[in-house]
Amino acid sequence: MVALWIILAITFLITGLVDSYFFSIPSIGITLQLAAPLGLLAAAQTIVMLTGGIDLSVAMIATGAAYIVSVKSSSGLVAALLFAFAFCVLVGALNGIAIGLFGVNPLIMTLSMSAILIGVFTVGVSTFLRGSSRMPDILVTMSSGLILDPITWPLVVWIVLGGLVHTLLTRTGFGRVIYAIGDNSQAARLAGIKVWKVQVAAYVASGVLGGFAGIMLGGQSGAVAISLANSYLLPSVAAVVIGGTSIMGGMGTYSGSVMGAIILSVLSYLLATLNSSEAFKQLVYGGIVLALAWVYSSISERK
Repeated sequence: MVALWIILAITFLITGLVDSYFFSIPSIGITLQLAAPLGLLAAAQTIVMLTGGIDLSVAMIATGAAYIVSVKSSSGLVAALLFAFAFCVLVGALNGIAIGLFGVNPLIMTLSMSAILIGVFTVGVSTFLRGSSRMPDILVTMSSGLILDPITWPLVVWIVLGGLVHTLLTRTGFGRVIYAIGDNSQAARLAGIKVWKVQVAAYVASGVLGGFAGIMLGGQSGAVAISLANSYLLPSVAAVVIGGTSIMGGMGTYSGSVMGAIILSVLSYLLATLNSSEAFKQLVYGGIVLALAWVYSSISERK
């Protein structure tokens, strides 16, 4: 955490030197507001990565949840949200069952699920999901509304959900078995833990957090498109890796992932100030993941 604070301070100072407006309270508020959906997606990745998995479908789950809310909001906001989160739970459960019960590799399963969802929603927008792609006004307000500078509604939602994730991982038996499975799934199984049930629960939690992030992203943009959350997939993994969570599972904290999400948001602001393209941003995020994965692997081998 000390290293992460130093990295954040350096990134913050460099960004402020490039654009002095960044040091202002409104700018900090906007940066934290934009970091909120990334922080929620990082929470989803943290939970599954601690079990030794990964969720490459979380971006499409986020997009799907936002799309369902926008289309079904004509039937009432509550009904639309219920449909959206039922979708998130269903996809998360399918991922978890395939990985935990049938032994499908998490990378293969979630990547395949992402491809399936892209196909479903590409067809759906012109058939069974035909309708308005605009998000309800109340969700637009909740996704970008200011409470008191620099505190915004997305930041409050992130704090509440992030606090629940942190408590889940550090203060509950469920959190302990997640770490146990990621550290040694065979030993956890011999100790009497129903490993597949924990994995299903982890991927369901990932799907639900992805749904919250997608609805927030849809509210911030005001409308929904198939590519809504695509650019957040790699940063969500990068934030978790920056935060020190092992890609092999069993080691890491959500606090580190929060720091990683904020660092990447500040870095994104810096790159946007320098007029960098989205492709270059993805190149930077990918380089960060590869470099840190190599460093952490080297450290683990020496230990």
